[in-house]
Amino acid sequence: MSNPGFPPWVSCRNGPSGICLSYMLSGYRPYLSSEAIHPNAILHGKLEEARHLSIVDQDLEYLSEGLEGRSSNPVAVLFDTLLHPDADFGYDYPSVLHWKLEQHHYIPHLVLGKGPPGGAWHNMEGSMLTISFGNWMELPGLKFKDWVSSKRR
Repeated sequence: MSNPGFPPWVSCRNGPSGICLSYMLSGYRPYLSSEAIHPNAILHGKLEEARHLSIVDQDLEYLSEGLEGRSSNPVAVLFDTLLHPDADFGYDYPSVLHWKLEQHHYIPHLVLGKGPPGGAWHNMEGSMLTISFGNWMELPGLKFKDWVSSKRR
């Protein structure tokens, strides 16, 4: 329902997923990086067809076809394989995404939480990292290993 005179807004929590959502709501959009070559040749061919478009403006069902991963959500598997190509097979390839700030895609929003931003990241102590590989916990523009090294005692 629209309310004249007030902009639309969204609220999200302040854990890693909420922070990623806030990043995108702030106007950052994922594109295939100009130098990127995805190790999955079929996916790479599909990405090349619309390289000039943001990933979120493409047919996500088409891009997700045939991909397998740790989730039953095909779009989640697609973004996992774009952010961490072949990580499920033990590879540490760089992300093929480049994030661009496009102010016209900004959506006013609030990020709310009971504790500091990062959610479960603040409950990890000592050598404990996560049940996921550390690099799976990365946020756009923030490598998990850099964050962890700043928190280690």
